[in-house]
Formats: sequence, C-alpha cells, structure tokens
Amino acid sequence: MKNNLRYIYLLMMVTATMFSACTKQDAAAEITLSYKMLADKTWYLEYAQTTTGANTITKTYVGQSTYFINFLENLTTTDSDGLTGTYYVQKPGNQLLIQVQAKTSGGGTSNYNYQVVSLGEKYMVLENAGTNSKTRYYYSTKR
Repeated sequence: MKNNLRYIYLLMMVTATMFSACTKQDAAAEITLSYKMLADKTWYLEYAQTTTGANTITKTYVGQSTYFINFLENLTTTDSDGLTGTYYVQKPGNQLLIQVQAKTSGGGTSNYNYQVVSLGEKYMVLENAGTNSKTRYYYSTKR
C-alpha cells in the first residue's frame, strides 16, 4: 500500500513538473514570437475605441497622417510624438503585455503598459484600461 502511495505521489510530482515546464516554455515562445512580430516595423494607428460603461466612441485615423510607433529589434522604440526609449514584452499570468519606458524630447519620462489583445504580422490591437474606461488601439503596418 505504501509503495502504491509513493508511486502515485511520484507520478503527480512528475506530471506537475511537466505541466509547469511546458507553461514556462510556452510563455517564453510566445514572448519570442511577439518580439519578432513587433520588431522593425512602423505601426500606424488606424482606430481608437474608448468604452465607458455601455458607451463606445470610435475615432478613425485611416488615411490620415497620424500617430505611429516603431518597435526596433534592439528593444528600443520611437514614436510620432517624439518619445524614445525601450520596450519589453512580458506575460504575467495569461496576459501578454508591452511595457514602454520612454523619454520625451524635453527630458521627461513617460512609462506605459498595454495589454495585447491581438498581434499579427500586419495588424495589432492593444488595450489600455483606466479606472472608468478602456481604450483599444487598432494598428496596421500599412499606411
């Protein structure tokens, strides 16, 4: 009986270790792929949707000279507002995040985080949630 309990315990420990290792490997692979999808592209803002309660306001920027952001392979970033800095992709829990630490042209700091809703070769949707509202930003590599 004791041998059976030991065997079951050992089997549970091996299974738990395998699943935790796979999860860490999957997260690392997703982060690596995200860097490849982001890097060395200019991302143009096409739409922004702000939702407050049941109300959603959509602003379109398609075809306009508008906001863009560059994520470079060396983990630096620049944007049309003149911010320059570094970015990191993280995955705490199940949510993929892009964290940017930037400086303004005047030397001030601007740090912000975006939740990644979707990220592909040519399209990206990021979300920034505030206290009473959330805004989704729809980007494309097409101008």
